[in-house]
Amino acid sequence: ISTITADLLNEKVLLRLEDTEQLQSVRGRPRVALTFNPKFAFVATIVLQLNEITASIVDYQGYSVFEQQLQISTVSIPPLELLRSMVLALKTGLKNSRQTPGVLKHITLGVQGTTDVDNTMLLWSPITPHTEIPLQSYLEQEFGIPVSVHNDCNMIARALRWNEPQIYNRDFAAILLSHGIGMGLYHNGDLVKGKNSSATEFGHMVHLPNGARCRCGRDGCIEAYAGDYAIYRKARGLDPSSMPSGNITKSTIFDIVKKARNGNPQAKLAFKEAGEAIGAGLASLFALIDSFPIAFVGADASACELLEDPIRQQINGLQHFPHTGKSDVRYYPEECPLIRDGCALTALMAVDENIPVKNFNKTTKVLNFVG
Repeated sequence: ISTITADLLNEKVLLRLEDTEQLQSVRGRPRVALTFNPKFAFVATIVLQLNEITASIVDYQGYSVFEQQLQISTVSIPPLELLRSMVLALKTGLKNSRQTPGVLKHITLGVQGTTDVDNTMLLWSPITPHTEIPLQSYLEQEFGIPVSVHNDCNMIARALRWNEPQIYNRDFAAILLSHGIGMGLYHNGDLVKGKNSSATEFGHMVHLPNGARCRCGRDGCIEAYAGDYAIYRKARGLDPSSMPSGNITKSTIFDIVKKARNGNPQAKLAFKEAGEAIGAGLASLFALIDSFPIAFVGADASACELLEDPIRQQINGLQHFPHTGKSDVRYYPEECPLIRDGCALTALMAVDENIPVKNFNKTTKVLNFVG
């Protein structure tokens, strides 16, 4: 380890903390405090959500040095313009952070929708009518560095597992409560993915056959009852078969939350039905693979006290299966920082995997023995 660390110090991957007192050691070489060299590499993250692109520049210590947001109409923008908008947001961030594209080592995208299993493209997304958008090839051609594309909920799950491993470890799920209902799922220590795609489309599991209209075009999905447009539709007393509203703002959801807390019956019913749909879906999962911790993430998670009782009532229907156990449920109101953190971690680990160490027989993941 000392030899490998010396190589990493010579390559400026690591730095000694010269201003700290030498750490005491019982025996052997005196211990020295080390840190990651923030300037060794920079990575970029791009988060694509409904009508918004957020590009961030992150140093090698994992700190964001600049963030740029760009408002667009994801529903109407052509695919080429969407790709160009991502490039514009990232180049603006690079310019304003006083960095150049040459210092970047990796770009990771967290996108709302289904990605392919090879992490190269956006296969389908509810925020755009276009499919199979070649994000990786376009951005790699533009910047000349590796690019990977991931489902946003998977990135949320990865960030939670890194930040709070004592809670989120081998088996847990991160459920995004937003315009859509998404899930990032870890099972037996691995991020669950499909054979051909990012999979785990929890929001599009059937809750009620031939039920309310979902944004995906089908009827009866969990999302058709629990997405923000579904809560808005129910709270306003609109026809459940009506087309979902395209853009529900956070302030609109907060207003419905306020009405429900003040006793408005229609608003309360909207959250009750949302909780029942989510709880029924989780009960089905728990019947398959036992219970696990759940992290609810997003603006709608601010209504946790309105959602939790109906969710738990549905899950408690499994009590006659004692092996399922109980679930630890926690709430996180902001999804974008978690998506960005998951993307940054993914990008930094990709950089780590390509650091050659002279005195080791293969490329070494720095985080394996430093972190």
